[in-house]
Amino acid sequence: MNKRTAEILNYLPEHMRRMLCRTFELTGDTIYEIRIRNKLPLIIGTESGNFSVLPDGKISPAVGGAYIPDSADIQKIFRAVCENSVYAFSEDIRQGFVTIKGGHRVGITGRVCVSGNRIETFKEISSLNIRVAQEVLGAANLIVNDILKETGITNTLIVSPPMGGKTTVLRDLARQISDKGIKTAIADERGEIAALFRGVPQNNVGVQTDVIENAPKAEAALMLLRTMSPQLVITDEISGRADAEALRQCFGMGVSVIASTHGEDAEEVLSREFLKPLFDKTGFRQIIVLKKEGRGINSEIFGEVRVVD
Repeated sequence: MNKRTAEILNYLPEHMRRMLCRTFELTGDTIYEIRIRNKLPLIIGTESGNFSVLPDGKISPAVGGAYIPDSADIQKIFRAVCENSVYAFSEDIRQGFVTIKGGHRVGITGRVCVSGNRIETFKEISSLNIRVAQEVLGAANLIVNDILKETGITNTLIVSPPMGGKTTVLRDLARQISDKGIKTAIADERGEIAALFRGVPQNNVGVQTDVIENAPKAEAALMLLRTMSPQLVITDEISGRADAEALRQCFGMGVSVIASTHGEDAEEVLSREFLKPLFDKTGFRQIIVLKKEGRGINSEIFGEVRVVD
């Protein structure tokens, strides 16, 4: 069991702690999520697929005989995640997740209370999804020299399908570039890059890095430009015109940008209308499409570089 999975055990009831301690010993570093649903089998997601967890902690591809969490289990975990103060975590809960120590994210679903068009809180919780933080120091080793060159930072858009390593690579790029003395700012809308916990990044994003988390990335990027005078802005999942316009303002101020977006290849990305304005002389100069080889902690992330004319 590694340090990251061990951290999760502190938030579980004693009987589930014993059970999953055994599970973690069996799965090692391959586990990436734990799905706890009321009156449904306990399921873990691993590099090899999804498995149910049996009461003795062993795993099975079949759901028969799996441990069945109940509402008491879910409430105990939820209270532990919120440190017995749901009110203190109300803003996080409105977003549908809480980040816990270690950078792990606990997603929440169920019956909500709504005021106007805004979710206020959860009246009943039906399931929790604990996403195990996947920090991999060195994940960007094979592409960092394509971005950080003697002439400076090359504005780069990183592309991969979902679960292809974009966030893992962005996090490690921030660490490596920041530690070389470059003032770096992260607009971390989903809280997955730095994973702030009580204001402290739970992931290593470098010694010269400032973070705004859980805010719309367009607003966060512009705020970072105004307040922190960064040399580099990093952000995840560019998905619309507002995000693109914020990056154009970064380019216009001479600030370098590394960002990511979902995609299968460079051609697909270059065909998106809202992204086209970002590929001018001051914008992105290259696209790196990520490719993984291997699994878990033994995987390596390569990048196929497409220079933008």
